[in-house]
Amino acid sequence: MSADQWSADQLGALADEWAAEREAFLSAVQTYLATQWSPAPAGQPQPLAPALYNAELAAIGERLSSFLRTLDSTPRYTIQHRVAEYQQALETQYGAAADADVARLAVIQPPPQATALHDAVRQALAIMQHILHLYKELRGHFDFATMRFANRLASQIKYRLYPVRQQVPALLHYWLLDNMDVAACEPAAAHVDPDSGIRRYDAEGARGAYTCYVPESYRADRSWPLLLTLHGGSGNDEDFLWTWLTYAKSRGYLLVSAKSFGPTWFPWDAPSLMFILDEMQERYHVDPERILLTGISDGGSFSYEVGFAWPERFAGLAVVAGILRPHQRSAEANHLPVYVAHGAQDQLFPVAYIRLVVDKLREWGHNVTYHELAGFGHAYPPGENTPILDWFEGLRRGV
Repeated sequence: MSADQWSADQLGALADEWAAEREAFLSAVQTYLATQWSPAPAGQPQPLAPALYNAELAAIGERLSSFLRTLDSTPRYTIQHRVAEYQQALETQYGAAADADVARLAVIQPPPQATALHDAVRQALAIMQHILHLYKELRGHFDFATMRFANRLASQIKYRLYPVRQQVPALLHYWLLDNMDVAACEPAAAHVDPDSGIRRYDAEGARGAYTCYVPESYRADRSWPLLLTLHGGSGNDEDFLWTWLTYAKSRGYLLVSAKSFGPTWFPWDAPSLMFILDEMQERYHVDPERILLTGISDGGSFSYEVGFAWPERFAGLAVVAGILRPHQRSAEANHLPVYVAHGAQDQLFPVAYIRLVVDKLREWGHNVTYHELAGFGHAYPPGENTPILDWFEGLRRGV
């Protein structure tokens, strides 16, 4: 069915279905957290001097950031046949420590200025315990739905910790690339634009939902490059945002993570992406000559379709683990540079087909950069964002 055959009511029904699923998930997380607070032992909570409290939280922050990095760097397909081994490794490294941290925070009275931090870390630890429990309940058997649920929970840890990152050194650096100037990426509160940070917008009419991140270093007196990112099948905007946030923050990009109306991308989603871009350009000082469209899997495949239909809106297209499907091509489409990243062991979209796609793109006249990842399967490659941004920024320099 073409995009123009879908009414606003039909798009709204798709959006409402996702909104209801999202609300049920968030409600379940809140219910779980409400039942997990360990009751404090008899007597008053133990007050700590600020220096001692900060030291306790710094150590816990190290463990939380290590746990998140472990999850970030482990694609699902790599543990499909070794779930028990992976679960045991997580349990050995983090299980007892998480239990001890939860028990410790239950009896500590935080300094008055650290109440929000204390609650955020307690919630993050409780969610971490639940993720460890989910892996244990798998009993060595791979289950895609459980793994996806665990990944959504990991995103919830991040949403709780991001607002308090400046109070815990390990968390502050978790969202920065190595060797970044912390002061430049995390300016003093007085210099932070009130419209910066993470913001989410629900679907409205033909414009779908999206989550955006505006670096805290944002200034409206200069133009900024923008990343428009598309999640994979059965994904969503809020979780996929974290795939790119560290890079946007560290390298100075506005970031938009768009949500498909349904569980994945279809033709009726294309106009939505144009509306999202229009909104961002009205709200922020976007450089129209530096907009990169990128996506993973179904989002990568849809990036081809959108980029080739509206090449004038983008300066580059980066497709990760996606395929080329039938699409409408603008007469100017061949002017759009394309970066293709694909795993040589991709079990869903065979690499032999992707090599043919790359050949076809070059035949059409595209400037194509192809990065084939030896030994990698169908997942988002950790660290691939750096070469993508290096390539994108090199386009302007003629590199």
